[in-house]
Amino acid sequence: MEHDTFPWPALRLPQLSARFRLAFFTACLVGFVTHLYLLTNTLPNHDSIHSIFTDNNVLSSGRWSAQLLSSFSTYFQMPVVIGLISILALAVTAGLTVHILRLTHRGSIVMAAALLVTFPSLSGIFSYLFTADAYCLALLLNTLAVCCARRYRWGWAAAIVMMAVACGTYQAFLCYAVGLFLFDCILLLLEGEALDRVIRKGLMYIGICAASLILYYAVLKVLLLVTHTELVDYQGLNQMGLDNILAFLGNIPDAYDYFFTYFRRPAHLNAFYRWVQIADCLFLVVMGLWLAVLKGLFRDLPRLLLAAAGAALVPLALNFVFILAVGAGIHQLMLYAFVLVFLLAIKIAELVMQELVTRHRPGWLGVLGVNLTLCALLVWCGFYTNNISYLRLQVRYDNSAALANRIAARVEALEGYNRDTPVALIGLLPDGLYGRAVPAFSTPEPIIGTDDILLEYYYSARDVLQYCAGLRLPPFTREQWASVYFSDFIYDMPCWPAAGSVIMHEGVAVVKLGEIEPPQ
Repeated sequence: MEHDTFPWPALRLPQLSARFRLAFFTACLVGFVTHLYLLTNTLPNHDSIHSIFTDNNVLSSGRWSAQLLSSFSTYFQMPVVIGLISILALAVTAGLTVHILRLTHRGSIVMAAALLVTFPSLSGIFSYLFTADAYCLALLLNTLAVCCARRYRWGWAAAIVMMAVACGTYQAFLCYAVGLFLFDCILLLLEGEALDRVIRKGLMYIGICAASLILYYAVLKVLLLVTHTELVDYQGLNQMGLDNILAFLGNIPDAYDYFFTYFRRPAHLNAFYRWVQIADCLFLVVMGLWLAVLKGLFRDLPRLLLAAAGAALVPLALNFVFILAVGAGIHQLMLYAFVLVFLLAIKIAELVMQELVTRHRPGWLGVLGVNLTLCALLVWCGFYTNNISYLRLQVRYDNSAALANRIAARVEALEGYNRDTPVALIGLLPDGLYGRAVPAFSTPEPIIGTDDILLEYYYSARDVLQYCAGLRLPPFTREQWASVYFSDFIYDMPCWPAAGSVIMHEGVAVVKLGEIEPPQ
């Protein structure tokens, strides 16, 4: 017997289904290729330049678990590390989503996974790179919660906890879980499940969503109380509560309108992408009606009405964040759940194909061809749309860095300037001065009338100067601050880039970017 070997017992690892593996590896490959430019470059936006070094402790924004889910990528904003974690989380999400939707055809699985990692909302998520991994992990938690609720007897309890934690990172991704819960009920109806079982399951799903929101809010309130933190006015968070229920209900019509506007005339997509989206939505409607005929739903009125009600709730489910964010703006990264519309089209088309094959009727190859063609076009459109966004970030960043270098050069050329000289920024650059390409210097700054004059909070403009141009920005003393911001000379100064827009005043380098109003 040889002594350089040892008979280790075989490990019995859990076997992943072929569907999960196909979706996972497809999402990994397509995801890395689609977002490669961002993951190998530094392309910060106005928020991420402010958070190059951050632990994402943003309890005041209602995100009590963001710090936890961001801890895997440490304190630093590293594109490759954060990108790796994010893509892997999205790939697992794709595998679980394919499992939840019960997709079986390999073409459908590949296209579903590819759509999940090329949807344009991802460029919005990745533009906030410092928290992108936490967002993708929150999305994964929501998907895993749906899996647990569907499969295990006590899975509803785990689902409530996971969805609450996910909400504690970013509330908008709750819509992904809500959409999957709704799709599961619709598919059960179409697959012939008993109506009473579907209704019970639907009520359980509603209870899980409600309980997760309650748990999220309860944990938030406790943490705010313990840490003596106040909730900021962000995305309607400070308006949450039962006393605001009428405001939430009043948002429902607008939520429907916003959903349909997104697919009819989205401002962020080019004309070709818009037409492809509309074509896929029409394909979904045609496949849904055809499936209803094949399944005989028009002869089963209760099942037909329930299925129609489920379909009518799809816009509300996928855009549920619009209802929660009373009076707040909705932007791209909050709309990731809309990708489920395209996945629903894939699933309904697959059910139609299965019916045609089972009944030995022709046409299933035609349905497959149209389905795969539309999906391929959507993937291609998502691929170039994401990269257009990254190019835009690159241009804005380059312009911001170039401007920061010019400002730094003029500041350092001032007579009497040294490394301990504070730098005061006055006003905002006009939007069109540099082709709207310098967001960091066009962000509102609470310069006048702030409660704490030592706060020196200029948001990302100062961060661009510090991180891109390497300009040292020492703190103000109370007297230095008052000598600039409570003096009249700043109203007579010319604005950047005119001569005299950068001066030295009583030991402070003053840069006037734009006009400001005198304090009342």
